[in-house]
Amino acid sequence: MFALASLSFDAPSTTFIRLHARRLAPGNTVFVSTDLPEDPLPGPVLVTGGAEPVALSADGKDVVLGTALSRKIWNKREHHIARFLKHYSVKTLMAEFGPRGVAMRRPTQMAGVDLYVHFHGSDGSRALREERWQNRYPKLFEDAKGIFAPSRFIADNLVAAGCPADKITVTPCGIEPEHFPLSERQPKRCLAVGRFVEKKAPDITVRAFLKAAEHDPDVVLDFVGDGPLLETCKDIAGGSDQIRFHGSTGHDRVRALMGQATYFLQHSVTAEDGNTEGLPVAILEAMCAGHCVITTRHSGIPEAIEDGVHGLLCDEHDEAAMAANLKKALSDQSLALELGDAARERVLAHFTADQSIAKLRSVMGLA
Repeated sequence: MFALASLSFDAPSTTFIRLHARRLAPGNTVFVSTDLPEDPLPGPVLVTGGAEPVALSADGKDVVLGTALSRKIWNKREHHIARFLKHYSVKTLMAEFGPRGVAMRRPTQMAGVDLYVHFHGSDGSRALREERWQNRYPKLFEDAKGIFAPSRFIADNLVAAGCPADKITVTPCGIEPEHFPLSERQPKRCLAVGRFVEKKAPDITVRAFLKAAEHDPDVVLDFVGDGPLLETCKDIAGGSDQIRFHGSTGHDRVRALMGQATYFLQHSVTAEDGNTEGLPVAILEAMCAGHCVITTRHSGIPEAIEDGVHGLLCDEHDEAAMAANLKKALSDQSLALELGDAARERVLAHFTADQSIAKLRSVMGLA
């Protein structure tokens, strides 16, 4: 039996966790979650966020986990997790994000379970500056059987923090191509999708778009997402009817917008606290849809996009260069389509869910 542990299985920005839940070990997975998932998971779940952990079967009924594993119980929640893993004869557990791996380290040891940890972005960048993780990650790196990183950039961060290089496997979070067919690629349609937070610099994206499109009123930007910088971005837009802020919306709506756009914009940067992307899934989705991606040389992005081949890159915080790249692509539709076609071929060859799931299964011995 396989176990998947995450703080949450419902966050809209972490669809890859649900992908792992569905496809890593279908019919043979149990789950450890801080909160009770809104959408049912395909297997038993232990909810640890309440005063008392609660184990539920796949049909939502309480599970009796049996007697304690030891007379000495130093941490009741950790012991409950270990009993849950033993109850279902779990052999391997993968924790989503480094801090969740830290929380699973002792329970997996108690239960005799192999621990793997999938890092993603902030846990392999900003967290490395924080004392609590500087103190806890070394034991995690020592005890975990394997570490997954979404990009070579994050992998290098972890090695610099003390993780043995031979424990790390670079595994980008792949996308499901059937959900992102080739877009209609309407010539004046731009799209941006992401949280309105510092590391995604949505304010730079808005200003760059307005600069590039100032002499073409027919060019529009659909911007999907919510967050603390949303109102700032609306102020920058100044009521322009060329930018449509959609707020947080469902995946179906995002896919519909992707099916219309030609250009995808994302100005990812390293935040002041060190927070970075891993390799943004939204960019891979846009590439699969054949978009001309206008983005930055940030974290793992250049590992997927070669400038001038699969999209157009600029340096972080270079608003003028991003505007120039978008203006160049808007004025040369054949170039935009050529870059979009190459981007789609690149994703289908190297960044699909089938490929990422197969690598995870192989490393963890689930194949």
